[in-house]
Amino acid sequence: MSLIFRQLVDDISCTYTYIIGDSSSHEVTIIDSVHENFDVYLELLNTNHWTLKYLIETHVHADHITAINQFKKHFSKTEVLLSPKSEVQYPHTKIKEKEIYYVGNVSLQFFETPGHTPDCLSILVDESRLLTGDCMFIGSCGRTDFQSGNNKEMFDSLHKIISLPDDTLIFPGHDYKNRFVSSVQEEKRTNKQLLHKNFTEFENDISSWNLPPPKKIKEAVPANLIGGVSS
Repeated sequence: MSLIFRQLVDDISCTYTYIIGDSSSHEVTIIDSVHENFDVYLELLNTNHWTLKYLIETHVHADHITAINQFKKHFSKTEVLLSPKSEVQYPHTKIKEKEIYYVGNVSLQFFETPGHTPDCLSILVDESRLLTGDCMFIGSCGRTDFQSGNNKEMFDSLHKIISLPDDTLIFPGHDYKNRFVSSVQEEKRTNKQLLHKNFTEFENDISSWNLPPPKKIKEAVPANLIGGVSS
């Protein structure tokens, strides 16, 4: 078994889309797709003769629109895996905490990491690489001031992540400084939101950010609840 691991960036939203799979079986999963980039994904699938086994969304996104509906038109049998707290209105399978799925022989273990939204997931790939979605970023964390975000849940989720082995690699759902990977050890040492002594300090910090809403939130959230664009 050889791990397929592709990290693709959407330059507009700074979203990382991940293609994970097993080169022996040619099975892959695509995580957090962006609808404008669908043709790129399709070309990669066709060129490499990959079989799309799963589509995964780490949560309902507010800054871009998913390509789920586009994929389902081409790959009707591909299973969509989502959080047990997901409220989307299209067919999907709800995973369970710490449940393991496989693409070929590559394991995907799911962890609920709410805070940014109630339905946020992190995914441990092959027991060594954690895709943290919009929970943990490199040096920071996701915002909690919309879509039913919750400061205490975010605090607890971040500490759940750093309970993993220090050498676990961290691959976030976004980065705005052109960084690609960190580690549990590095985040323990440098992540501003993990350096607070207690929850009160953390909450005072994260509540003071006063960020503008995502530019696409009014368009993206309703679209993502139904799988993205319809055509």
